[in-house]
Amino acid sequence: MGRRLMDRSIQIRTRQSGKNALGESLKDFADGRTLKASHTPVSDGERFRAGQIEAASVSRFVVRYSAYSAAITQDDRLMFEGAEWQIKGLKTLGRNRWIEITAWRN
Repeated sequence: MGRRLMDRSIQIRTRQSGKNALGESLKDFADGRTLKASHTPVSDGERFRAGQIEAASVSRFVVRYSAYSAAITQDDRLMFEGAEWQIKGLKTLGRNRWIEITAWRN
């Protein structure tokens, strides 16, 4: 894996659940930590081969492995450059050295 250029900032938004005063279920996101990350857009050719043809931006973000980053799930969201991204995949790289987050936004 080597060295990675962690020149971007992302914020993880964690899904929160609870009930309002009427007892109705609420599902909202709370701002979490800001992490340094590398950012790589997924190419159109790669998206086509994976069967993803929708008009969405797909990117991979790589962050350092930590207890916090290892707890990120697909229920969470990612904020990057003012837009909210839906997390589609998570992968541990390099013997718990990095976490790769695949995310998309419309």
